Amino acid sequence: MVALLALCLQAIAIKAPIGDADALRRVLLVSSYLLLMVFVGFNLRRPGIALIGLGLLLNFAAIVANEGFMPITPEAVLRTGPLPVDAVVGEWLPGSKDILLGREDVRLWFLGDRLTWEPLSPVLRAFSIGDVVIFAGLLVTLADFFVPRFRTPAEPADTIAGPVA
Repeated sequence: MVALLALCLQAIAIKAPIGDADALRRVLLVSSYLLLMVFVGFNLRRPGIALIGLGLLLNFAAIVANEGFMPITPEAVLRTGPLPVDAVVGEWLPGSKDILLGREDVRLWFLGDRLTWEPLSPVLRAFSIGDVVIFAGLLVTLADFFVPRFRTPAEPADTIAGPVA
């Protein structure tokens, strides 16, 4: 339930028509990451969830360091297509969790949305190393849930309790 609430907060921050309320978007994004980390904390026994938590921490560090939005440079956006018409350096990119910043203005640049993958360019603008770690964690989690586990066969009951007289 906590994870679902967090994802709803992100969806509101990214898609809701809340005008120029950048402060509200920032609060919603940071709050969503805090809620997701609470979810991860309660589920650390699963290796995939722990990996997801690591990716969330990497993204959270970049977001907090850049005042509540994930940094992306114009160069990263241009590798995936043209800059949106309404894109302004220093401002939130509508429909995303990103803030468009010049490379020199990005804090923790190596953790920002700077990676691109050509086949996904029309679908996915850019992504971060934290996103890659989160995706790996999702794969491990799915495997944990759906791949059968191999166990050694249990001993017959009579050998455990001893022979019946």
